[in-house]
Amino acid sequence: MTRRAIRFLITPLLAIALLVPATAFAGQDAKPSKKDFEIVVSAGLNVPDPLTPQDIETFVNETLVTTQAGRLIVTKSIDLSATCTPVSGVLYYLMVDDTPIRSSAVFSRQNGVTGQLSGVTADVVAAGTHLIRVGVQCTLPGATVSGGSVTVVGVTSVIVLP
Repeated sequence: MTRRAIRFLITPLLAIALLVPATAFAGQDAKPSKKDFEIVVSAGLNVPDPLTPQDIETFVNETLVTTQAGRLIVTKSIDLSATCTPVSGVLYYLMVDDTPIRSSAVFSRQNGVTGQLSGVTADVVAAGTHLIRVGVQCTLPGATVSGGSVTVVGVTSVIVLP
């Protein structure tokens, strides 16, 4: 074989050999890790920390099963109302296994809440069966919750974050 023929065959092979390792691993640094995410929750305006339910709307309880551990994004469609004595605002929020999800807290005067409650658990939740509930508490210290009613209960969904 002539020197020219060897160069003709070897040069493309060397180029491929040199470029493949560089291109095969080039995209890996730009790819985020499954653990590279952030959850930021505001302090809220007059939302107590921690939330302590004075009542739990048990008629909207649901049980869901997750197959992986992680933080949970929980969404529940509801139409419910409660009153406080003496009169005050009411906070409604989701609870997973009786732990309030602070980021789901919604304030209402005496009209209740219609729509979706949605929030992210503060901590990683183990895989398994979980009880999703709605907690209620009055905004006025010393007030008590009474008269919970529901007109519509919709779908509850859970997304497990890695």
